[in-house]
Amino acid sequence: MATSDRTRRTREHRTADGRLSRYDLLLLVIPAAFILALVGSTVSSLPLSALMAGASVVGALAVADGLFVNPPGRDRSQ
Repeated sequence: MATSDRTRRTREHRTADGRLSRYDLLLLVIPAAFILALVGSTVSSLPLSALMAGASVVGALAVADGLFVNPPGRDRSQ
């Protein structure tokens, strides 16, 4: 049986100066909105469905910003 030799490759998750990039932050906003909605529904009398709808809007806005308003490009120096 043939086996493959997969070596581990590390990826750079941060920019050269050590800070998170805009796209890393956008990817953090999406689950954070849903976690806040879940926590908000447990500590308040607001229904979970309303808070999840709000979190969905926040996530959709983050995706729209990352794809259409500030799309990733090959040259980010501009």
